[in-house]
This record gives sequence, C-alpha cells and structure tokens, in this order.
Amino acid sequence: MRLLRSIALLAIAPILAADLAMPKSARASEAATVQEILDGNQLFIDARRAKVKETALSPQQITTQNSRGQLIFRSGAAARINRFTQLRLGKSCFLLSKGQVLISGKQSGCTKSLRMSSRGTNYLLSINDDGTTDVTVLEGTVAVEQVLSDDQSGGQPPQFTQLLEVLNQGRDQVGAPRLKVVPEAVQKQINVYGNALIHAMKASGSCFHGNESEVGSPFTVVRLPTGWSVLGEVLGCPAEAGLWTPASLSNVWWNSSLHQRIVFKNNKASAIGCVWSKPGNRQELEVIVCLILNNTGSTPALQSPILIKAGYRFRFSSDGHVLSTYKLGPGDYRAILGGRLFTGFASKLPEVDALIQFITETMNGVALPLSPET
Repeated sequence: MRLLRSIALLAIAPILAADLAMPKSARASEAATVQEILDGNQLFIDARRAKVKETALSPQQITTQNSRGQLIFRSGAAARINRFTQLRLGKSCFLLSKGQVLISGKQSGCTKSLRMSSRGTNYLLSINDDGTTDVTVLEGTVAVEQVLSDDQSGGQPPQFTQLLEVLNQGRDQVGAPRLKVVPEAVQKQINVYGNALIHAMKASGSCFHGNESEVGSPFTVVRLPTGWSVLGEVLGCPAEAGLWTPASLSNVWWNSSLHQRIVFKNNKASAIGCVWSKPGNRQELEVIVCLILNNTGSTPALQSPILIKAGYRFRFSSDGHVLSTYKLGPGDYRAILGGRLFTGFASKLPEVDALIQFITETMNGVALPLSPET
C-alpha cells in the first residue's frame, strides 16, 4: 500500500488494529445466520434457497416467498421475516425494500428514506403497498432519522451519510450526543476552507492542519453564521485512492486519544461538516478534511431524530416524512402477538422478557405468556 511518507506509520497500524479497538456497537453487523424457516422452504439468500444455520454476508439479499424465517445478527439481535419480504444486509443496517420484519435486540434497520436505531428494542418495520413505511414500537424506544438524499445533504460528499452513522455509533458507545448534518450555509463555508487546505496539502506533498500553513486556522478563517463555532479539525491525510473509507477514517480517529476526544467524546459537539477530495485517477491523491462544530444559534443543524416510544405506530411517506401517528391498545397487541411474526416459532426472541414486562404493566387484557414458542 503506497501512502505519503508523512502518514505511513500513523495510519496503517490503527487500521490493522481497529477491529480489536473499536466498540462492538460501532462495528457493522455484516452477517446474519438463518435460525429457523417456517411454512416450507421459500427463504432465499440472493437467488439460492437457504438452509438453517446458513449465514448471509453483506451485501447479500434475503428474500421470502410463501415462507417465514428468523435470523440472528452478529450483534445478537434477531429478525423475524414475514412472507413476501425482501431485505439486503448492509454495513451499518439492513435495508428493507419490501414486506415486514420484527426486530428484537440491538439492530438498526433502514428503508430507502429512513434509518431506525435501537438499543435493545422490539419493533416492527413494514413497507406498505403504497410505498409508505410503518414503524411500530412494541417495547423500548426507536430513533428514526431521514436518510439524506443528494438535495438534502447540504453539499456534503456522497460518502458522508455512512461516515456520519459510523461516527455516531462510536458516540453512542461513550454516551455523547449524536452529530448532525450542518445546513447548506455552514457547509459552503467549510467547503471554501477545506478545498483550500486540500489544495495546499496536495501541492506540498505532506499532511498538516490549516494553522500550519498559509490557509490559516479553521477557528478564525471559517466564516460561520452566528451561533456556530469550530471545536476541532480531523483529517484523512493524502493517500492513494481507495484507502480512505468511512470505516477506515473512523477507526483511525478512534485509535488516537486526541482524535477520540475531538470526534467521539466532546459533548459540546453538535454537528460535523466534511470536504472529501476523491481522486479522478490512480495518480491523484485522496484527502479528507472534517470540522467538528457547536451550534447555539438560530440556524439549526439538520436531521433531528424522531423518538418513537413503546406502544406507538408512526407512518412515514416514501420520502421519509411523518404522515400519521397511532397509539396502540390491547386489541392491537393481541392482533400482533397472534400474527405471523409471533406464532409458530421455536427460537426465542432476545428481548422477549422486556416485551412481556411492558405488556404486563401497560396492556390490560393481553394474555401472557405470549406463546410457548416465544
């Protein structure tokens, strides 16, 4: 691997050691093992008929026709898949494009416009025939965020959505508030500074911060709207194309105590903006400049998550906007618990005890235990 001399020793060692050092929740659940198949054998990994104990790896697709199934993720969470469902394993969440799944445990789920994050919850995720999405929280709390489209990202590079999620998984682990996307007006100022610094680094063939060059310190030269301030700067130093990915950047920053304090442990940080210079050919170097920011003013950061509490169903439009909310009652729980995602399974759900406790305390008239199988 060919890197600039200035970062060869700094970057390679953390990348090799990252799988040991990163918190478990910040590593992707890239594998799901088939625990159970019900109602025939029409559960498939890609186009191939799957068997119990077989493992699917990201980015493979799992589909059902007239069968149901249960998967166990690397995180320990489980997913029950209804009939005629289609999902694809990803690096930080699975992508549901059709059908319905029940999640029990610490596992994030995505649709084309939404991301659901949980810390050991029981929730249902359903794609309806009209393209709307239902998120039904049976127990616990689920945070729902809109997935950024190109016109919502405030001018951020296309890799930014994945980088933001990986960084926020690390911040979740240490109890720091999640970073958000900066508005377009802030990103434009970051672009001016970041592009100037990237040009200076490429021209000199070395790696440095703005205050170490004619570009100037980001704390003084970046002209931000009132209420915004720069808390720190982190870099992906000039390197050959393909070295820097959202995962490798996060790993390097996590394995440096200084960068960890700036990116992951700073409770004052509220947003991040990056400039990612992707090379046009193999000879051109790749560089990333990111600023960590605080916002106390009237120009808000984007993408505040919606917290859905237990006992509620939210319906979202195909582009991720809330259409309606509904409070579940005992009758709704009886219908769900008597449906296809709870009956007939022999494998226990990881968080079923928490679900039973919630129903016992809040839903009078719902018979327990749920079923001998759950």
